[in-house]
Amino acid sequence: MHRQHIHWKPEEDEKLLSLVKHYGKKNWNKIAAEMNTRNSKQCRERFFGHLDDDIDKQPLSKEEDDLILEYRQHETDNGWVKIASVIYEKFKIKRTPNQLKNNYNQRLLKKFYN
Repeated sequence: MHRQHIHWKPEEDEKLLSLVKHYGKKNWNKIAAEMNTRNSKQCRERFFGHLDDDIDKQPLSKEEDDLILEYRQHETDNGWVKIASVIYEKFKIKRTPNQLKNNYNQRLLKKFYN
């Protein structure tokens, strides 16, 4: 059975941000219970993937791109979490694994195939 993807509404984002401010970034079961429309995994992924102020949303630097390309040559699996961790350790820039994957697929691969 195919699960329907329900987009987050702006008011849900506002409520989630308020609940994270109240409960912190680790109490996802409590947050989900108060959200009443999303489970704990959905809340956690939405916050860390889109709403967390610590995430740098600026375009990636050439140094970050180079690091991604270097790791992608050596990683046989999709090690986006590992690459995000290395970028943070090396540059002190917080990126989500999804940001890195999208940058790689949408921008970096086009450079090589165009």
